[in-house]
Amino acid sequence: MADLSFDSSLVVRIDEEGLSCEDVERRLAAVLEGQGYVKDTYAQAIVDREANFPTALDMGGLNVAIPHCDVVNVNRAAMCMGVLAHPVDWHKMDEPDETCKVSVVCMLALTEAHAHLEMLQKVIAFVQDQELVGKVIAAKDADEVFSLAGALLV
Repeated sequence: MADLSFDSSLVVRIDEEGLSCEDVERRLAAVLEGQGYVKDTYAQAIVDREANFPTALDMGGLNVAIPHCDVVNVNRAAMCMGVLAHPVDWHKMDEPDETCKVSVVCMLALTEAHAHLEMLQKVIAFVQDQELVGKVIAAKDADEVFSLAGALLV
């Protein structure tokens, strides 16, 4: 996993209101595609997988989603983080018929199938530190988000 890319160019602050989880997924996927990390099939693969296997983790506070898809849609491993000024309703990983408000999205683009588990463990450790998640949400720009979360997630 040492080859996973994550830097401030892969942090997106989203300030619009009224977005759906698909809107957010497509926006983050476009960043990954624009930087060559993923194929043009990635965005739709993310949307399709999320419809069947939702990825929101309800932490009872500041919630996070972890969208990811099959490695065949990825060129190089990376993570793109979306920080949402206005939380978005997202279907829960453990109760797919229910939603929670998500404020941070950690979109994974991985090149090895087994790498998902290792990366999910890192994201869950991040999510469990609700104070850190709050600082990430309050950060003024992508550089600050990366300086707060980068070391833990890469």
